[in-house]
Amino acid sequence: MNIPETIREAINRHDLIPEGAQVAVGVSGGADSVALLRALHQFKIPCTVVHLNHQLRGADSDADERFVRKLADELRLPIVVKSVDVKQLAETSELSIEMAARQARHDFFAEFEDAVIALAHHADDQAETFILKLGRGAGSEGLGGMAFRQEIGQLRLIRPMLDISRSDILQWLEENGFTWREDASNLDEQFLRNRVRHTILPRLEKELNPTIREAILRTMDILREENEWMNGIIAECRVPMADLPLAAQRRMLRKWLFKNEAENVDYNTVEKILSLMDAGNGTTVFELSDRQRVVVEYGTPRFEHVGQASLPSQGRQESLPHIRLTSEKGTGWRKDHGKGAGILPAEASFDADKVNNAPIKMRHFEPGDRMAPLGMEGSRKLQDILTDQKIPRAQRSAIPVVVCRGEIIWLPGYRTARGWEVQGDTGDAVHVRVERI
Repeated sequence: MNIPETIREAINRHDLIPEGAQVAVGVSGGADSVALLRALHQFKIPCTVVHLNHQLRGADSDADERFVRKLADELRLPIVVKSVDVKQLAETSELSIEMAARQARHDFFAEFEDAVIALAHHADDQAETFILKLGRGAGSEGLGGMAFRQEIGQLRLIRPMLDISRSDILQWLEENGFTWREDASNLDEQFLRNRVRHTILPRLEKELNPTIREAILRTMDILREENEWMNGIIAECRVPMADLPLAAQRRMLRKWLFKNEAENVDYNTVEKILSLMDAGNGTTVFELSDRQRVVVEYGTPRFEHVGQASLPSQGRQESLPHIRLTSEKGTGWRKDHGKGAGILPAEASFDADKVNNAPIKMRHFEPGDRMAPLGMEGSRKLQDILTDQKIPRAQRSAIPVVVCRGEIIWLPGYRTARGWEVQGDTGDAVHVRVERI
């Protein structure tokens, strides 16, 4: 196999490197990443070599770093190296060594804000991932495996070698006299992936199907294509999540969690959050970890990083600069539709004599606001009205409030204030309309 040409074809076919983009190549020193770097270098794609020293293997880790530095110097490429005590990170974060190493790599890659990160995952990695995901009970999206192009938060990851087997990689390196570093931990079967690589897949090849890897890759390819199609449908969907089939709800919620960089997006997490959304009562909290949680208010989820400011929630989350108020003089009464506070467009009418040419303005809801709703006794806090209307607390600042001469005269979508109503069907009026723009 012509490794560089196969990588080039993958880059072109999947549009992995946008024109003018910087490329940072993750190089561990192992055969796979060395092959990727040398291939990219052969067809003159400008690269920065990035290497993370995990400090897990003592002198061997330091030797890997020296090897990568020497390789970058040989190819005359810039290099960035960082050292992280992954074992200590695992202990302080209460993560497994594998998950802590993954977190350390992603944190490192995130430092290259304007670059695509090229990773050396290959076809054998895909087959192993399929077995691992299957054992954990993944759905079609998980069983589709790693994508050629993936975005995780701000990270832009590319994997140009997913069509290439490890045996082809090793053969190409040997034929060209290229050296690499062997990581002895790749033989340690206390790690589950190593057991899949060295025991489970060979056993399946022997007793089930000698071409099991190719069969798995075909299945994964089918699943990825179907997932892209379904994701396209979801992206264009304008139907409220609650009205969608359960399969679509799961997919939409998973994408929302991934977009917010949730640490735990397993089946049980998705099902629990969906059940809280379906209940739709008050406010409930689901703890993803000691650092992240999902708050569900009246059926609407909001993602929070514990101890940090909340992230924007879904729903009617528009700011007042995107809402327009217009008014005109006339007669008679245009009644608010009353479908719910903040549901726009909405129209209402006010007694022209009461307004008396004073400006009618619009502002945000503020804590402590009160109004005297038409048809009710006394006054009420807007906070209580919005609670009754099941408006999540995080969305209330986006609800427009209409005021005149310092008094709240209308909560659009709910009702107008007592004492401002038009006198009869032919009384002089000021007609007001609030709409999104």
